[in-house]
Amino acid sequence: MKKLIALCALLAACHSAPPATATTPVLQGNQTGALDPASAIRGFMNAVAQTDLQAMGAIWGGPDGAARDAYSRDVLEKRELIMICYLKHSSYDILADAPAPGGARDVAVNVTFKNLTRSTNFRVVRGPSNRWYVEDVSLPPLQEICNQRG
Repeated sequence: MKKLIALCALLAACHSAPPATATTPVLQGNQTGALDPASAIRGFMNAVAQTDLQAMGAIWGGPDGAARDAYSRDVLEKRELIMICYLKHSSYDILADAPAPGGARDVAVNVTFKNLTRSTNFRVVRGPSNRWYVEDVSLPPLQEICNQRG
């Protein structure tokens, strides 16, 4: 009987677990990057929304790994703060994913801030340990969002 109760409790816990969403953590412990291109973008955008510079530096990077290991802390934080101006959002939608040179992925994303929505492209690349990093974001299409925040 105790085993049956324990099994029911376990099944109930599994059933009531929240679905994977944009708020599901991408990073665990000291790892950097993400499992796939979409997860890299979700993790990066979540870090932007929370103004979490450490998390941004762990998901932003390139084929050699995380940006936090490539730049001095001062340079890294300045670049991240600029990206936050452009990427801070009320919501975002990943629209499409296409192959890019060198095994990278180009991902189209709609970024919404208040009543303004603009589309931009993220370049996501595979780095060490098959982890994915946001290498580049086309910021010019998001200029109006940055201006509206000011």
